Amino acid sequence: MRDIAAHVPYDALVIMVNHSRYGGGGIYNFFCTFTAHNQWSEYLLLHEFGHSFSGLADEYYSSSTAYNDFYPPGIEPTEPNITALLDPTNLKWKQLLTQGIEIPTPWNKKEYDRIDSIYQKRRRELNDIITRLKKEHAPESQINAAQEEASAHSRKFASKMDNFLKKSKYAGKVGAFEGAGYSSKGLYRPMLDCIMFSKGKKPYCKVCEQAIIKIIEQYSK
Repeated sequence: MRDIAAHVPYDALVIMVNHSRYGGGGIYNFFCTFTAHNQWSEYLLLHEFGHSFSGLADEYYSSSTAYNDFYPPGIEPTEPNITALLDPTNLKWKQLLTQGIEIPTPWNKKEYDRIDSIYQKRRRELNDIITRLKKEHAPESQINAAQEEASAHSRKFASKMDNFLKKSKYAGKVGAFEGAGYSSKGLYRPMLDCIMFSKGKKPYCKVCEQAIIKIIEQYSK
């Protein structure tokens, strides 16, 4: 693929997959890929591009596709947007911290986790139903109905969590919020929400923005 792309000037590879199923991936300094006909396609592109272009880490920690022990305990992650907080006084994004904010920063994580666990349980159930219907060669209309129910469930949850996080007194502030990098405990993200944390039309957090700007400057100077 690099040999093919080399026939024209380019800086980054983006692979669009002609499919409606939710999915994507990004490998730093290599490529990003995403499904182009999913309700979350715009989010997927920006999220995965954050990985491939700027080496950003996933900030979520409760997804069923998360990896256990991806970051060894006691070792600081190399990615710019998550931390093990081994040295709270020398946080990697300390220049962007909200003045006077507590480190680590308390947030309503327990309630977030409770709501998320309900969503993840129903999500798994719906995915199992869709898989079973396909294996049984059920009528297309029945499969489509199940897929639409799963899509609606995803949209409703995303909207609910957006509103939940926006109501927090720490919304829009930079601190160190526990829950990041596939781990509920021991890893921290810079802000409550970010396109590297949850689905939806939202910006990169301030720390991710600075990481992206740094890479753009490396390419342009």
